[in-house]
Amino acid sequence: MEISNIFGLPAHPIFVHAAVVLLPLAALGSILVAAKPRWRKHYAPLVAALAIAAVGSVGLAQGSGEKLEDRVVETPLIEKHTDQGESVLPWAIGVALVATATATLPLVEGLGTKFSPRNLTLGLVLASALVGAGSTWVLVAVGHSGANATWGDTPVASQSSDDDDDD
Repeated sequence: MEISNIFGLPAHPIFVHAAVVLLPLAALGSILVAAKPRWRKHYAPLVAALAIAAVGSVGLAQGSGEKLEDRVVETPLIEKHTDQGESVLPWAIGVALVATATATLPLVEGLGTKFSPRNLTLGLVLASALVGAGSTWVLVAVGHSGANATWGDTPVASQSSDDDDDD
């Protein structure tokens, strides 16, 4: 399901802002609950839910962006942004998978495993750091290209010396 408008405005900026907030929070939360085994039982399910919500917001941002692309003049900057935008969802899914694995680890630890708790923690920290850094890097790059596509050619009003008299 693609939503193109919310209250008569393009939905894309709204969903983008949700993704820009939720995905880095989920990535950071995933690293923290992976690194602190005491926090897993209480906070890892919340982080996993946040990561799943981030995946949803990224999907909605992509879908609404495709609808918006149909309505705007296609430029090389828009094309670059849409091409880059397709790379966010796999990273978001990676964050959600690692966060979900971290949330389920306390359940699995009780069953017994051949891996030591220290090695499991180290693996989760490395995996969450990798997908967290990757998702944040890609999100920033896509956001920058989107800002360039939207505002790159917008003339900026020059500041006159009259504005300095307000002090």
